[in-house]
Amino acid sequence: MKCAGWVIGALWLLGAISWAAEEGEEKKPVLPPPPEAVTALFRQITPQEIPGNAVKLVGNDWMLISAGNEEKFNGMTASWGGFGVWNKPVAFILVHKDRYTYEFLEREEYFTLSFFEEKYRPQLKMFGTKSGRNVDKLKEAGFTALSMKPGMAYAEARMIVVCKKLYAERTRAENWFPPKNAPADPERVHKLYFGEIVSVWIKK
Repeated sequence: MKCAGWVIGALWLLGAISWAAEEGEEKKPVLPPPPEAVTALFRQITPQEIPGNAVKLVGNDWMLISAGNEEKFNGMTASWGGFGVWNKPVAFILVHKDRYTYEFLEREEYFTLSFFEEKYRPQLKMFGTKSGRNVDKLKEAGFTALSMKPGMAYAEARMIVVCKKLYAERTRAENWFPPKNAPADPERVHKLYFGEIVSVWIKK
């Protein structure tokens, strides 16, 4: 009987440990199947398979940060940000509070990063110099909106990274090293967003 008691106790302990482990795990977001409009143009790859040099990809090739939904979304050109690991594959971006896209980033749970071939450089320049408050940038660029479900992107992109917001915080002058590098105007600070990379799509 003692032996049986030990067995039952051991099984209970193992079950409790397993339950605690499962409770402590942060589950990956479960996304609906991608729309046919996406799979017809793109194939899915893992974050580890993102091609090219990340510094060149963001800093030189540029990207469009987009947030919103099928009813309304906005995108802006960016060359600040990157990819990395924060317990999981992540992307990070920096956006000024005066940008129209900032309003969508604050409201939405997901955002996308779209990368393009060099021939689209003029469109990227336009996305970076005009505001969606005053201009229909999608129409002016001749781009086709693409619903990623979740997130919005562009059919003309060569790669799309879909991210779920993890963390966001305004950059602060006292956190610059050395402090003399901090923007003199407090209103020039940007907000830093970290997003879990939930899917990556590359043109077929």
